[in-house]
Amino acid sequence: MVCQRCLELVVLPIHSACDYAVVKEGANTQSVPKGYDVLELGEDPLDLLALVEEELLLALPIVPVHDPKDCQQPVGLEEPESSEDEVTRSNPFSVLAQLKRDPNV
Repeated sequence: MVCQRCLELVVLPIHSACDYAVVKEGANTQSVPKGYDVLELGEDPLDLLALVEEELLLALPIVPVHDPKDCQQPVGLEEPESSEDEVTRSNPFSVLAQLKRDPNV
């Protein structure tokens, strides 16, 4: 994974606990203990690799980042300081403010 703060590789531990109740397709799931996910099996064999892959994807952090004390923003991404030489731009909506004040419009 790539750290979204410094754009370097990051290795994060993944902790996930999955509780499944395996039942036949169409079986009564009322007796499944609370907190268990129902996994219905039909004629096709269970694709365990796909199940583990899905659980790993769900356990990944939404935004992977290093610990803040170990991570710094990349060089060159600091916000530029405003200089006195910059030209100040007029607000394009200032004309609308003038129309709002004009009672003849």
